Amino acid sequence: MIYAGRRAILVLIVGLAGCRARNEVVAYTSVDQVFSEPVFQDCERQVGFAVRAVFDTEETKSSGVVNRLIAEAPRPHADVFWSGDPVRPFLLVRRGLVEPYVSANAASIPAAFKAADGTWTGLGARARVLLVNTTRVDAESMPRSIVDLANPHWSGDTAIANPLFGTTTMHVAALFAAWGDDRARGFLKDLRTNGVRVASSNGEVKRLVAADPRADVGADPGRVGRP
Repeated sequence: MIYAGRRAILVLIVGLAGCRARNEVVAYTSVDQVFSEPVFQDCERQVGFAVRAVFDTEETKSSGVVNRLIAEAPRPHADVFWSGDPVRPFLLVRRGLVEPYVSANAASIPAAFKAADGTWTGLGARARVLLVNTTRVDAESMPRSIVDLANPHWSGDTAIANPLFGTTTMHVAALFAAWGDDRARGFLKDLRTNGVRVASSNGEVKRLVAADPRADVGADPGRVGRP
């Protein structure tokens, strides 16, 4: 499993795909294309080989490329996997589909954020945030926690991305780990009772909060990346 940034991507070529021209690398990524594509373009300019990128869809973010990598295991097509999700890629590690690699560019990354055996390197942080339409909600009334999405005050006015895909999956998994099954299940039931809208993606949540009068508040990820 490989998390790549502007510097590390230049050397994260793991050779999973076997027979291919040496001047081309196939990179699968679940990172939004608007962020990942410029990195691949920088890589091409700096090292002189072509990067053939395969992007995940917004609706199946993370799960799509991971399932594709598993399905292609007998005859791999990808050389590099750059994931925006720190949970699902461990399926690849457990299945033995990852070739360990220790990048010299990762030397400054603390040990807690990379595998000792070189199977993965983390170089970005992700924070979950609440998006609030400030033209309809004043500062005093804003929700302070995701728990507030289940408050009857916000009935029918909230949105979350589908928890079956993308980073919302790991958010819900974290709630189960932190709260326990009973509280987490109760919270999800309360969201449904409160009329939360399940959007196709985090991007759709953003658009709903910005433009739809029925969605004043949404849960969405923010990113802090390592250049």
